[in-house]
Amino acid sequence: MKLKQYLLTAMSLISFILPAPSKAETPTITYSQGQYLVQAPDWSRITWDNLPPVQQPGYLSIPQNLISLFGYDPSRSWSAGQKVDSVVMLGDADDAFKMSSLSLKSISSIAPSNNKLTLKDFGLMQWQTPASLVKSIPSLGNLSLQKIPPIAALLSRNRVLSGRNISQILRSNPEAGNLPLGKLDLSKYSLNSIPGLTSTPLGKFKSWQQSYINQVPGLNQVPFDKMPQPINSGVGVVGIASVVLGTSERGDARVGNNYFISGSVVRGDKTVPTACAAGKECSYLEMGDFSGSEGALYGKRWASGSSQQVKGGYGFLAAVNSGKEPTGRLVYGSGFKVALTGVNESFGTADFGLFFRICVRPPFMQKTCTPYFIGPVPWLGVKENGLVIVGSGQ
Repeated sequence: MKLKQYLLTAMSLISFILPAPSKAETPTITYSQGQYLVQAPDWSRITWDNLPPVQQPGYLSIPQNLISLFGYDPSRSWSAGQKVDSVVMLGDADDAFKMSSLSLKSISSIAPSNNKLTLKDFGLMQWQTPASLVKSIPSLGNLSLQKIPPIAALLSRNRVLSGRNISQILRSNPEAGNLPLGKLDLSKYSLNSIPGLTSTPLGKFKSWQQSYINQVPGLNQVPFDKMPQPINSGVGVVGIASVVLGTSERGDARVGNNYFISGSVVRGDKTVPTACAAGKECSYLEMGDFSGSEGALYGKRWASGSSQQVKGGYGFLAAVNSGKEPTGRLVYGSGFKVALTGVNESFGTADFGLFFRICVRPPFMQKTCTPYFIGPVPWLGVKENGLVIVGSGQ
């Protein structure tokens, strides 16, 4: 119970009075269906680096007993205006994009870099150890110290002598094998100073999950459609923005879940439609369907996340942020949730934002995720009688 109470209050500083998002400068392509046009995201030009910044500050502090269970520390804090690639860790979105299967070499083949990179540029190197590197890159074990300058420099500090291969040295000096490379000035060593490093998948390294995306050279330049698991474009399900209705609207007990396409994300990463609570503020976008009144989207409502908070997350981390997230949909897959962040009845417009979450997969246990509460990241808006990319909700 104490742990649950701790997590319930761990995010008490997050406010859900969403600020008006700045205009999203997102690369788009024109998508058409019949007489309708929409500026759809151009995922071949959208990367972690060029996503708009997060609009609200926040933090997550994980207690030590959970850090021991998880095997790494997903705690972090962020500021309003901070770039997404410095807030999201590899472990948060790996199920969505399979980034752990990339290596520095495969990343550079997609997003070439002319920079002379060092071990310092590869953020997760700071907590690698000689022992963890041999586990990640087994071929290192057969090499002499002279072949691996950073490990040689680290072990020499402990007066470990050379003359045998790395595996033999570590067996007879287990304490030295657990020294973190962060004790060195890693800027003095090139990526090639550790043989096989650049061709090793990210997921092989110790605690790879806690590396921020911008700590992996070039990863924030990889377009979302070039990820090992490419993003879902969402255009498989598209509706019409019929009308937007503002904050004077209230939830109605007679308008149940089946009238909504926005809602909670549950285990299995599926959107479960959730109606607005009776009598509570409920601004929303009402949908139309290409098939007319017989269509599946006709008359459905996408409620505003500024009006409605819903249950989110699952597992240990579900209690974070009081267990709440803005109502919305998984339009492009589970990497982020799309929420309606505001409507303007006078202009007939609706604004959207992206929300991210923190996920951990403890050893031999099911994945656990916080609600989607990191955001909003300004996204593409719509006008009445325009198209709305809805996606499958998964």
